[in-house]
Amino acid sequence: MVPMRARIGRVDTEGDLLVPRLDGESEAPTLFGVAVTQADTFIDERRVLVVSYNRREPPGTLGYSVVVQPGYHVGDHYHHHREERIVVLHGRAEFRLLDQRNGSATQGVLNVFTLDYPGCCVRIPTGVAHSVRADGTLSVLQVLASCDYDPSDDVHLALSAMTLPDRADPA
Repeated sequence: MVPMRARIGRVDTEGDLLVPRLDGESEAPTLFGVAVTQADTFIDERRVLVVSYNRREPPGTLGYSVVVQPGYHVGDHYHHHREERIVVLHGRAEFRLLDQRNGSATQGVLNVFTLDYPGCCVRIPTGVAHSVRADGTLSVLQVLASCDYDPSDDVHLALSAMTLPDRADPA
């Protein structure tokens, strides 16, 4: 288990704005099907080597790397058909995940957490909106997807525009 704290809540809509209502914490994401794991990672004085593809994990058919400048977000969407695994290769990355799946046991639930160790891997099922922010430093991510890129499969959702409270709201 990757040591972490996930902030948990829901998102209300006020006009065009998404307003997070965080009301708890967990030691792992609470969204059905979302998992945080540690890829095989080897670190020494020369380099950091992260094994992002192996026979044990489904790699999908598409892989790419993303370099995110400090303070900027990438993502802000979900997919109807594509599942992704996002691997943190370098830096500190804040993940915002919102379950948009109709009928899901966790539909409407928001999870926010930060990962800062090379090889931390987040499995994001189809229908889970995601945004990743480089938190304070340059972040390098590797994305492995279950199918080729199709722009019509991206559904925009401005998770990065949400202002998060400093701590969970009182219940």
